[in-house]
Amino acid sequence: MNFDVNKIRGIARGEVSGSARFMALLLCAAGVWIASSWFSGMAGSASSSLALSQTRYAELNRLAAEYKVLAPDSASGGEVDVMTAFAQVSARIELGNRVTRISPMMDGTRCFVEINRLYAEELTDMVRELGVRGIKIITAEIFTIPVGEERLFRLSFTIGAEA
Repeated sequence: MNFDVNKIRGIARGEVSGSARFMALLLCAAGVWIASSWFSGMAGSASSSLALSQTRYAELNRLAAEYKVLAPDSASGGEVDVMTAFAQVSARIELGNRVTRISPMMDGTRCFVEINRLYAEELTDMVRELGVRGIKIITAEIFTIPVGEERLFRLSFTIGAEA
């Protein structure tokens, strides 16, 4: 193949027959390519924006569901069932078989609870979630249990509805 720069210049200037049509076709093809690239970029941006919006919506739904679980039951007229609320908190924090005792007190408005092998974060979450549900800790005995480099807690406490 022998490229002659003068022939290419002649085609670009329109001096060769048919070169004007060739240049018009070349410009149209370049325009179509640029437009398709631009629209595909917009479509990609729109799809990623849609995916981000769907992720945010799912996160908001999850947070709303968590908030509903944390909120005290307003339909009960302000009365809080202490046993049920503690059971919900226990299930949420996944205390499981570490709750060794839960028993109602004689007055029916308080409960006595014993928990073994509780981490500090779990204790904090439990107190916060009980407070959100309108339950306070009335009395408590907290013992630390050294386990390796960590310390776990053993709790015996009485809980009741806030007045």
